[in-house]
Amino acid sequence: MSAKATDLARIQEMFDLITETQGQIERLGITEERFKRPATDADRLFSEAITNRVLRVTEEAGSLSDEALAHYEFERRAIKGVRNRLAHAYGDVDTDIVWDVVQGDFPKLLEGCQAYCDDLGLELESARR
Repeated sequence: MSAKATDLARIQEMFDLITETQGQIERLGITEERFKRPATDADRLFSEAITNRVLRVTEEAGSLSDEALAHYEFERRAIKGVRNRLAHAYGDVDTDIVWDVVQGDFPKLLEGCQAYCDDLGLELESARR
């Protein structure tokens, strides 16, 4: 269940998690190969952290109101599906799905977050570095 109480708080949390994850992947040079087949303890830790971030983003997105989901083209069924697969994988996570979410869906989610705030006349800024 989401820890945030409003759509705006959920949007901000999603934005922060996504931008922090994208920045760390770039700065740390995490490649698809390193993510999917971690060879070191550090790579295993990065892989688990990225997977956890995807879970957290899907929890926030899945808790958005029906109005926000529909207007900003967040797909509840797909979001909930990924969330449920991660939450109930019990150590058997499909890394292909997680990597696809990070590379393909995170940018789309950021666009939705930005559009939501643009419509409210607000500006998102990442609180994390």
